[in-house]
Amino acid sequence: MANDGDEGETWIDGEIDNTRFGDARLGNRLRKLMCCLDSATGQPLPLACEDWANTKAAYRFLSNSSVTEEHVLAGHFQATARRAAICDGTLLVLQDTTEFVYQRSAPDSIGYTKHVNSGRDKEGRWRQHMLCGVMMHASLAITLEGLPLGLTAARFWSRAQFKGLLALKRKVNQTRVPIETKESIRWLENMRGSTALLGGDPARIVHVGDRENDIYEFYCATQELGAHFVVRTCVDRLAGDGKHTVSAEMAEVAVEGHHQFEIADGSRVKLALKYKRIGVLPPIGKARRYPPLSLTVIHAVEVDPPEGRKPIDWKLLTDLPVGTAAEAIEKMAWYSMRWKIELFFKILKSGFNAEKLKLRAAERLVNLIAIFCILGWRIFWLTMLNRAHPNDDPGSALTATEIEIIDRIAARAGRMTATAPPISSYLTEIARLGGYLGRRHDPPPGNMIMWRGWTRLMAIQLGVELAAEPLVGN
Repeated sequence: MANDGDEGETWIDGEIDNTRFGDARLGNRLRKLMCCLDSATGQPLPLACEDWANTKAAYRFLSNSSVTEEHVLAGHFQATARRAAICDGTLLVLQDTTEFVYQRSAPDSIGYTKHVNSGRDKEGRWRQHMLCGVMMHASLAITLEGLPLGLTAARFWSRAQFKGLLALKRKVNQTRVPIETKESIRWLENMRGSTALLGGDPARIVHVGDRENDIYEFYCATQELGAHFVVRTCVDRLAGDGKHTVSAEMAEVAVEGHHQFEIADGSRVKLALKYKRIGVLPPIGKARRYPPLSLTVIHAVEVDPPEGRKPIDWKLLTDLPVGTAAEAIEKMAWYSMRWKIELFFKILKSGFNAEKLKLRAAERLVNLIAIFCILGWRIFWLTMLNRAHPNDDPGSALTATEIEIIDRIAARAGRMTATAPPISSYLTEIARLGGYLGRRHDPPPGNMIMWRGWTRLMAIQLGVELAAEPLVGN
């Protein structure tokens, strides 16, 4: 393969574990495939591999029964744990689910994600069809500065059939169904796996989730392990003596402070903050299995929202103490970090075109998406490193060859004349290769710019390596 990384060590070597494969050749093939995809971000597999022999070898690797997403991601998980071990303070572990949708003539070989409405028939009845695709539930560890340390857990699955949940809900109270029999168990499994992987003091780990993560069993399991959580709640549970709900008790709480900030459209909003420690009761059908919990409820509602826009209304649940408005704002800021995992999913879908893959088997798709997860994290990490640690040494993220190439590119343009420029200068130069203008008032480069620039840098590096090789011939 071109640019297969055989010459010298690359960052990829720290993110894979060849020992997880029974055959060392599989580990070597994974490394070569990742090096090719790293230099051709978002391009089809044949273009990245460059010839039929290497493309066929990649297909065989992805379909090998000895290769699973656990094998592919094992080294990355351990690398995440190493990065977390050298970080001080609180770590946020973000959880969320996404789906990769495909159009196939034989969708049964991949599976399905959900039912969707596809219009009405001639008699006015709704028609439904099933979407072909793969589900992914991932956990991403980040620092309080927003620097992604890497994935800590990931699960893939698809659905062969649907149980008719709407009809089932008419007959069965879902709160009485054991969590172990539901797909929702993934939230607990990822939390447990992430907490065990990161090790050390579990009290510094805060698991962050959206309303789908509002699961009572999750709260109990997190506290049992000594970790913490901040989750946006959507269930109005019984509280106190069981004769009233959480919302009824919060309605009597006075506003403790206000918080102003700017939203995406540039306007400023003002939130009224309430918070209180409340005794929350388990679902009635599970009261014998799970104990009551003492949790903090944070309610932030927008003051005087403009017409035509839905007012901001956040209800957060955490086991951490909140005694001041500043502490409530801190927990809200932690929850707002949850958007980082949405950006990570966007990198997989928009940057690596994971939903444009033509592979026809679920196993191949999952293995390749697992590879994209590692490569996508790298792009995300470089983007956020430029913002969180702009003064770090460039050697912490780039090889000596990459640094030399960027120095030469910058020198030609008369930029970066400092004796020892920091990492931000080099990452900005990579962004310029992707179209970043770098004007005085421009925001820092985003993920799209970074993956374009990185792909171009890899192409330039290949040219430099070829130019250094002696020509053989008459």
